[in-house]
Amino acid sequence: MARPLSDRTPAPLLLGGPAGATPGGGTLLGLRSLLQGTSKPREPATCLTSRDTPSPVDPDTVEVLMTFEPDPADLALSSIPGHETFDPRRHRFSEEELKPQPIMKKARKIQVPEEQKDEKYWSRRYKNNEAAKRSRDARRLKENQITVRAAFLEKENALLRQEVVAVRQELSHYRAVLSRYQAQHGAL
Repeated sequence: MARPLSDRTPAPLLLGGPAGATPGGGTLLGLRSLLQGTSKPREPATCLTSRDTPSPVDPDTVEVLMTFEPDPADLALSSIPGHETFDPRRHRFSEEELKPQPIMKKARKIQVPEEQKDEKYWSRRYKNNEAAKRSRDARRLKENQITVRAAFLEKENALLRQEVVAVRQELSHYRAVLSRYQAQHGAL
């Protein structure tokens, strides 16, 4: 009965070619090129001195496949009515937006005598009350958005941690395969 593919060590691959010819008429490909999926044979000196490093990846372009369905009530509370629904997967907060705000002391209230409460006074009071309401609503909206985004990022972080564990296990497996290969066939 054959062993599963993951338990097998790869056999050396022989390809025809003049450089580094072996008695069987082929060129020995290193395990590194097998693992990286390259199909060109390498010179033995090149295998020891050069490293094929992957091209850098922009972290903002990587999408983690996960299911994240926030409560519709939370999304409604973190979205501006009449505008697009808040999407915690795409929204990015600036560093300035995430800084803690200082606690401001309120100014002492000055009582205005009844005889000075004219039309101008009531107009200013109305405008001030409306501005305070808008400010409180904007602050509440921002806090709700940050909360929903934080929940999304925590779930994404947990998923990425699991992926890192799996990749580390796979790496240790391939290191063991490589050490067995080197023990049989010499260093790469």
